Amino acid sequence: MKELTYKAGYLFGRLSEIREMRSPVPAVLSRREIECLHWAAAGKTTTEMAKILDLSEYTVNHYLSHATRKLDSVNRVQTVAKAIRAGLIN
Repeated sequence: MKELTYKAGYLFGRLSEIREMRSPVPAVLSRREIECLHWAAAGKTTTEMAKILDLSEYTVNHYLSHATRKLDSVNRVQTVAKAIRAGLIN
C-alpha cells in the first residue's frame, strides 16, 4: 500500500508538471498586481503591503485576488509560485 501511495503521488506530480508546461502564457498582470505579488513573495502581510504601497487592505486584497484568477491559482502561495515561474516577479 505504501508503494502504491508513493507511485500515485509521483504520477500526480509529474502530470501536474506536464499540465503546467502545456498551459498558455499567463494573462498580463497590471503593474499594481505585480507589485503586490512582489511584496507577497517577500513575505509581507496584507497590512504591511497596504502601508508600503499606500493603499487600503481591501485594495491590496483586490489586486491579489485578480492576480490569483488571472494565473488560475487557488491561493496566494500558488499565485506567487506561478508568477515567479513565469518570470513576472523575481
